[in-house]
Amino acid sequence: MARVTLQRQWTRRLAWDDCANARDLGGYPTADGRQTRWGAVVRSDSLAALTPAGRDALLAYGVRAVVDLRLPAEIAEYPNPFAEPGDQGVAYTNVSIVDPAAGFPPDTITLAENYLWSLDRFRALVAAAMAAIASAPQGGVLFHCAAGKDRTGLISALLLALVAVPDQAVAADYALTAECLRPRDQEWLENGPGERAEREALLVRYAPTAEVMLEVLDRLRQRYGGAEAYLRRAGVAADDLARLRARLLGG
Repeated sequence: MARVTLQRQWTRRLAWDDCANARDLGGYPTADGRQTRWGAVVRSDSLAALTPAGRDALLAYGVRAVVDLRLPAEIAEYPNPFAEPGDQGVAYTNVSIVDPAAGFPPDTITLAENYLWSLDRFRALVAAAMAAIASAPQGGVLFHCAAGKDRTGLISALLLALVAVPDQAVAADYALTAECLRPRDQEWLENGPGERAEREALLVRYAPTAEVMLEVLDRLRQRYGGAEAYLRRAGVAADDLARLRARLLGG
């Protein structure tokens, strides 16, 4: 009797119970005709709210490493379920890519300028996060912040740009966060603190649109020469860049 091989059906958005913004970075075409690998690199919002079923789904997906981009204070308030050593088979690393002691970007600048401000000032922290992803054990690696929007969005963009995923696709991946977080944002709009008009203005100002990421990528290219040049300037070792490419593309 012939053996039937079932091919796994990959999807961009991952339905892990009480994780709103989990997405696979696989399936994106690159400028040289290749495609990013499915199941290799996953981005998400905080894992703190994952139900037992959600945690089981993450493990079944093949995630074997978690890189938590949040601040220690955030982790203390909303602990990561994979932070405690155990038999879950997941390596956990915390690498915050912001440092409150270095200050915060001015309130008067745009979201794209906010991102560029952070990339300029926290290059060493970005490099540390990239090294953690590069050196993660074999299997899928997941990185996340709180909402999976800003810090996670920047790391995702740098990874995809590093392997020559076109800007439009990188920006579309970033903008997909708006769809994923729409229920959460709508609930906050209806029931959050302060005046509704103020909440509406904040949602518009900090909306993850494709235009925001396109501006970041363009100005990163002007300022540093592109994602790889930025990462080298930040201090990411050549071996780590090679490991990141291998993780995303194989070979």
